[in-house]
Amino acid sequence: MMADVVGGDLYRLWRVSQVHLPRIADVYYDAARTVAGARGSGSSSDGDAFRDSTPVAPGSSVLSSPVGAAWAELRNELQHMYTQIGDTVQLGAEGIRQATQAYLDTDQVNSDALRLYLNDPRNHNLDDPASNPPAEGADDHPGTPPPLP
Repeated sequence: MMADVVGGDLYRLWRVSQVHLPRIADVYYDAARTVAGARGSGSSSDGDAFRDSTPVAPGSSVLSSPVGAAWAELRNELQHMYTQIGDTVQLGAEGIRQATQAYLDTDQVNSDALRLYLNDPRNHNLDDPASNPPAEGADDHPGTPPPLP
């Protein structure tokens, strides 16, 4: 019974680290890619709203735009933020993977230790029926319970 609970818990940890968190990170990475694509160059995708080479004032020969510069700064900050959140989610997934592996390794070590202990005749007599699980069909075997009313 305990192995089923631990196995189920380990499976849920595995799903979080291998299935759910990578998908969450992808949402943030997609957002970073989308923001990175909004360059403010006056291309057809973002129009003239954020052009960074527009005159500062009508008729001015200085081609600079405070809106374009502000957008570039904001865009870079958003891209950095989304990427950082995605990286943090991925690090969390890696931490959960390592914790899951630690549980698996510990279970394996304990399983091996129990198997060695039980196979050592100084600790466990394999020929003694009283020291071993009841054999199917023996008087002390639990069999199947009667049906519930």
